[in-house]
Amino acid sequence: MVKDVAALKELPAGAVKGRIVFFNNPIERRRDWSEYSRAVNVRGAGPSAASSLGAVGVIIRSISTSAQRFPHTGGSRQPPDVPRIPALSISNPDADALQRQFASGRTVRLRIRSTARDLPPQRSANVIGEIPGTDLADEIVILGAHLDSWDVGVGAIDNAAGVGIVVTAAYLVRAQGLEPRRTLRVVLFANEENGSAGSRAYAAAQENVNHVLGIEADYGAGPVWQFSTRVNPADVGVIDQMFSVLRPLKIGRGTNEAPGNADLSPLAAKGMPILGPELDGTWYLDVHHTANDTMAQVDPAAIRQSAATFAVGVWLGAQYPGKWQRLEPRPPRR
Repeated sequence: MVKDVAALKELPAGAVKGRIVFFNNPIERRRDWSEYSRAVNVRGAGPSAASSLGAVGVIIRSISTSAQRFPHTGGSRQPPDVPRIPALSISNPDADALQRQFASGRTVRLRIRSTARDLPPQRSANVIGEIPGTDLADEIVILGAHLDSWDVGVGAIDNAAGVGIVVTAAYLVRAQGLEPRRTLRVVLFANEENGSAGSRAYAAAQENVNHVLGIEADYGAGPVWQFSTRVNPADVGVIDQMFSVLRPLKIGRGTNEAPGNADLSPLAAKGMPILGPELDGTWYLDVHHTANDTMAQVDPAAIRQSAATFAVGVWLGAQYPGKWQRLEPRPPRR
């Protein structure tokens, strides 16, 4: 039993050879991504790190805040030169029970049976729709979300809710009969969960398109509790205007260091400014990537508040009388 990959690498040579490694790293509820970001490397890099040290299997305490027996799943990175070993997550109650067995001082034995397998690649597609702009139609304000979900649930929180938010935001602009100066483009990306192939293909195909501003929904249904951005300092004034309009929705002012979400990462890496409304994720990691990710977890009022926030952001972004300044390129988010 170890906390994380760093702790695993500090063990004496040969300590895990022929053994199963149990990564036991509980997380706490937070509104933001901080706890997930801190712990998720165990899932991403833990199995290959354990395999490289001679382990025969890995068990991970779910990257989850749920007290129910719904284990969390997700992707892991597998270097081609490291042998693949079974890697499974278990729910928090089961992880607690396993931890107690370690605390007993007796030898702990675990039998693993996995039916996981790789299937051949299948073709999928991004879904794109837009409201054409007027005098600045060649400048694109992009609204992103992703279509796929993990197979253990139906993906209501991750990420049907995000799809609903960005589609509704565009609908609100259209329903008012408004004509944006810049083109509003909604892109529903394929395959975010298993490699972000949809966003990478989109960015490659749109290399010469002028994406001036991006916004993405991929952290549940909301509501938005804080409005962060990543824009050129020259354009902070328009963010002040956005925030003044959003104030009645009880939204706090965030920082100008918004990291952005996965699907817009290739565009953000090239310097596209980002609007980052932060969806309240207090309960998000109770159901994220689990069989409990169902429509029963979605609050319609939260969706409405989130969609209204996104609509304000993209409308004012599309109407901005100035020129959105690019940012310094940076490595894409992984």
